[in-house]
Amino acid sequence: MAIPIPNPKMRLSIVHADARVLVCDKGPGVVSEPGRGHANDSVLNALFAKYAKQLAPLGEARDYGMLHRLDRMTSGCLCCALDAGAYDFLRGEWEAHRVRKSYLAIVRASRKLGEVGTVGACDRPLAEKRVGGRLVSVVDAQGKPASSRWRVLAVAERAMLIECEPVTGRLHQLRAHFASLGAPIEGDPIYAAFDKLLPVSKAVEPPLGLHAWKLSFDHPDGGRVDAEAPPSRKFLDMLARHGLRFHA
Repeated sequence: MAIPIPNPKMRLSIVHADARVLVCDKGPGVVSEPGRGHANDSVLNALFAKYAKQLAPLGEARDYGMLHRLDRMTSGCLCCALDAGAYDFLRGEWEAHRVRKSYLAIVRASRKLGEVGTVGACDRPLAEKRVGGRLVSVVDAQGKPASSRWRVLAVAERAMLIECEPVTGRLHQLRAHFASLGAPIEGDPIYAAFDKLLPVSKAVEPPLGLHAWKLSFDHPDGGRVDAEAPPSRKFLDMLARHGLRFHA
């Protein structure tokens, strides 16, 4: 990845900021970092407009400070380090699975997930495969271990609102796991049918009912960071269409 082009015209919403660590609220439809077709409209381009002096020296080897990514249609908490020491410390926390990530998801109603208040888990292994030109995850006994947890927050006739946590960090993990349970995430163009994968053009991707709600991790200087990004307007509109409500 070439050094990102600063883009001050992009909206940047920060939910946690200190001298060494940032957590921003990524909007739905925005890519995390520059790539093919998105040379200057990613979150990292927006960050470079304000924090280039801190991020540029980190270089490509440290992903210019970005510690993880979110799928383009997923909104919510995205973390970035502002110096090499902070990046290396937090990279280690991510790799050791000590970072807590809590998502909100709107899924197809399924008895397998239970009623309001039910907690559950999915520990089906996932393998990455290329389907229709896309890299996706499929449940495969020979795949890598993958663990997701959930709690049911609200139930309507056709959809449910759940809080979910990917304990491991596999590609599209939550999307693949809930689809395999017969409860695909609302608006998912790839995993919409749990018995097959649907290769769909990115140009027609609908809004996705998945929001990275909370991010909690140890700070490199000590203490704990508990960041929270409120659900986007698109997410709340999707809830309303299904007769669901979110209460923080």
